[in-house]
Amino acid sequence: MAQSNHTTRKYAISAALVTSLAFTPIFSGSVFANAGVGSSEGDITINESNIPNVRKTTVDEFSLIQLGDTGQVVEDLQATLHDKGYYTYTVDGIFGPITEKAVRDFQADKKLQVDGLVGPNTSEALALPASNPSGDLTITEAGNSNSTNIQSDIVATAESVIGTPYVWGGTTTKGMDSSGFINYVFKQVGIDVSRTHSEMWENDGVHVGAPNVGDVVFFEGTYDTEGASHSGVYIGNNQMIHAGNDGVRVADISIDYWQNHYIGAKSFIN
Repeated sequence: MAQSNHTTRKYAISAALVTSLAFTPIFSGSVFANAGVGSSEGDITINESNIPNVRKTTVDEFSLIQLGDTGQVVEDLQATLHDKGYYTYTVDGIFGPITEKAVRDFQADKKLQVDGLVGPNTSEALALPASNPSGDLTITEAGNSNSTNIQSDIVATAESVIGTPYVWGGTTTKGMDSSGFINYVFKQVGIDVSRTHSEMWENDGVHVGAPNVGDVVFFEGTYDTEGASHSGVYIGNNQMIHAGNDGVRVADISIDYWQNHYIGAKSFIN
């Protein structure tokens, strides 16, 4: 397995589009993962994600834009909600729980039916574009998985456990430590990874030059241990979901703390 160049400690991580996904797993230095001093640095609120097997259709075929949809029309929706102050996260074209909440908040403020569905009334109130260049909207449908689906599922799973408390040695939704979080996420998408950060860094997946959405970003020196000591699921826009001292959160990894401890990223998708 190719090893990354450890002489470059600080890597300027560029934002990745969800449509060009790729991903990774976990971390630690002791048997289990200590979140480590400062591991809640840069924590913010949340970010989007999701869905397995998909097909494309045109927006004209739909009267609703709803949870589980992806594509340009969802990007337009998110951008409009962002402009109106309801959506403050990455415009990724994926209608996940965060986008749904933004829609509900908008509907409540405008005295519309609060259902999280973007139908004619909500669309008119938002003044959404009547059409888009491609007209593509992606919806969930049974079928064969592919790497993009898996990457999307990784982010969706990570997002679904935001708010879970930090519990040393934990690997469930009742509580999880930092490497336990990575173990949980990848187990849900059918990928087995090592239990600790250091083992994942040394043994699992492949090193990548720059992280894509769904990859795992690794850090060292976040507490007193040799090798990789922390990691998180990269979700684009210089953000990761990780289990820190305050539980599972979204963190900004462009801040000095994370950049100073960053050692690289890995993809765990075969």
